[in-house]
Amino acid sequence: MAVDGEDRAIPSTVTWRAGRRAAAAALALATSWSAQASASPQDVLGFGARSSSLAGAGVASGEGFEVVYTNPSLLVLAKHKELGLGFTGAVFQLEANGPLGSDGLSAGVLGGVLPIPLPDPIGDRFALGFGFYTPFDLIVRSRILYPETPQHLLPDSVESIAAIVGLGVDIGWGVRVGGGFEALAALSGSVLASVDASGQLGAVVQDTLVANYAPIVGASVDLPAGFRVGATLRGALEGRFDVRIDIKDLGQITVPPIFVSGTAQYDPLTVEVEVARVEGPLKGSLSAGYRRWSEYPGLAEPTVRCPLDLQTLDQPICGALKARPAGFSDTAIARASIEYSLAVKSGLEIDLRAGYAFESAAGPEQTGEDNLFAEARSVVGMGVGTAVFEPIVRGVRVDTFAQVGVVHGRTHVKDATTRPQNPGFPQIETGGTMFAAGATMAVAF
Repeated sequence: MAVDGEDRAIPSTVTWRAGRRAAAAALALATSWSAQASASPQDVLGFGARSSSLAGAGVASGEGFEVVYTNPSLLVLAKHKELGLGFTGAVFQLEANGPLGSDGLSAGVLGGVLPIPLPDPIGDRFALGFGFYTPFDLIVRSRILYPETPQHLLPDSVESIAAIVGLGVDIGWGVRVGGGFEALAALSGSVLASVDASGQLGAVVQDTLVANYAPIVGASVDLPAGFRVGATLRGALEGRFDVRIDIKDLGQITVPPIFVSGTAQYDPLTVEVEVARVEGPLKGSLSAGYRRWSEYPGLAEPTVRCPLDLQTLDQPICGALKARPAGFSDTAIARASIEYSLAVKSGLEIDLRAGYAFESAAGPEQTGEDNLFAEARSVVGMGVGTAVFEPIVRGVRVDTFAQVGVVHGRTHVKDATTRPQNPGFPQIETGGTMFAAGATMAVAF
């Protein structure tokens, strides 16, 4: 687990020695937690090398364990048990009146499909699938920067463990349905700071990893001439962190409980429909989707909360500062992909793939004190797959991908209420690029 400040990390258990500066040290502990947040890694990059090479397509055209995320109804297309393993890496070069430093991603991908054979007349109409996205160096990262600090939501969005489980059912007549859930790591904890008999302040941090869940449901229908239509709905998935800091034994100084809370990762409710040609050497797909970013709660919650009114069981209005609303808007997604399969010999096939995706901007123009950017972006994906199957072996597939993303920046012009000391005053130019690559190997058995 990584819990970062702007310049230093806080270990799970820390001891602060401050003498008479006990209150200041405890407050420093509270304010040194600092984060950006956005969507999960599979939401940004896609899940699996084939889907990523097609810029995230797969609601109707998906194959293998990847469909546990893109559309679980397609799990029943697998005729054999399958286990896949791979890796993904990504780097970001983002700007806001100059380069912004950001961490990259190195993660492992694990997935599988398990057909469930049942006696006739049911037969092979059920299949289970699972998938995991696991960064190599952390479990979840949460950093809350001051809202006026220029920051993009994109980089930290990929830094969390994610798990997906799904079930596909073949209804018959070319109709399939599926459902499951995805889970995202979140953080809950507490800090107790107190002064001992020698006047030294000791602070103990206790944290607990928890999981938040969101449903995934999908359906697909085969059409004449080798076409298929698919639809997927993913519920909103929020990875929160919530840490309470209590400061005790400071004599006549009373410090109210301090909360370090907010949203580390957030996937909005998403609906996507895709039409694909899935037969023949030349395949392709077109898809469109809607994402409800207007429900995004924002990065941070109030540090000091109003006391609970025991009469109304509500939190009355008090003088505590509140975070400004994020003011995000719903977005639209469009994708297009193409795949050409070249049969080298019996049992050996090479697939060439490419895709493009665009999502409109979720964040508003930052005309006030805040400098939190969620811009429109485009992604171009490409990749190569090699499949070896019967009569050579039962099935081995190696897929590779590369993605280039462009953040379509804007000029954010500050209004008259913005302080001249604001880093974005009088205006701030945003933009940037992303590069990702990876590979997976899947074996049928």
